[in-house]
Amino acid sequence: MAIIVGVGGWFVFDLFEATEDELEDARARITVLEERVRVTDETVTETGASANEQINLWESEIRRLEQQRKKNKSAIEGNRAEYQKQAKTVTSIETSIRGLKAQVSRHEGSFTEQQKVLDELNTLQNNVEQLVNQQRDLVDKVNVTSLTTSGLRSSLETRVRENEEAIVAIDAYRREVNARLAELKRRLESPRP
Repeated sequence: MAIIVGVGGWFVFDLFEATEDELEDARARITVLEERVRVTDETVTETGASANEQINLWESEIRRLEQQRKKNKSAIEGNRAEYQKQAKTVTSIETSIRGLKAQVSRHEGSFTEQQKVLDELNTLQNNVEQLVNQQRDLVDKVNVTSLTTSGLRSSLETRVRENEEAIVAIDAYRREVNARLAELKRRLESPRP
């Protein structure tokens, strides 16, 4: 805004300076013209018609310079009005910029909160990945244990089967021995003929 105000001020000042310079030039010319009129006045007595023409010329020059001054003055006023309009526009823009800065500040706060949530999600993801890795390790251990158990079960089943067969054989032998013992006992207890 300061740049716009500075440029606008400089423009008005420059225009004012140009008008002032032209006015000074006009005054200097008028002074020169007055001097010439004075000199001419001395010779007017000799040539009255010529002096009237000269006066008319100077008067028309003065009128032209006065018109130029009025034109420049109205241009300066127009520039001042335009400057004030631009100053209002700049003020409006500055207000908008302040509003936008407030919005940016709110968005930055939201982004900070979102970043915190994102960091928490990343932490949770890392924790989940660790749990998944631990679960895989446990599954691997369970699989190894299952394989070991299968091997032991197979070995134990074979041994149990062999033991069962041995027990069946022992039971059969025991029954046979018991049957012989019972036969012997019966023979011993029965009178002999």
